Amino acid sequence: MRRGDFHDRLHRAEAVIRVAPGTRLTGPAAQAAEANGRTEHDGWTRAIVPIESVDQAHDEFLRLGAAIEVLEPAELRDRIARTVAELARLYA
Repeated sequence: MRRGDFHDRLHRAEAVIRVAPGTRLTGPAAQAAEANGRTEHDGWTRAIVPIESVDQAHDEFLRLGAAIEVLEPAELRDRIARTVAELARLYA
């Protein structure tokens, strides 16, 4: 089995993201951003990246803090927003 075949089966969904300049993505997300990302007027890069699941992407993207914005899917964006709101309440 080719490594690419494994990742194709593993990553069954996609997310649309924006990342701040200098942000280092890893793995398939980094490869996808390099291949299809486009730099916007504010210097951030918009890209479509593969994700395994909303749960996995939530954990992976949350570690990047304010250096990433998830635009789609709505379920992932909403989940990250809820987590951030909970963190803000905790640290307020």
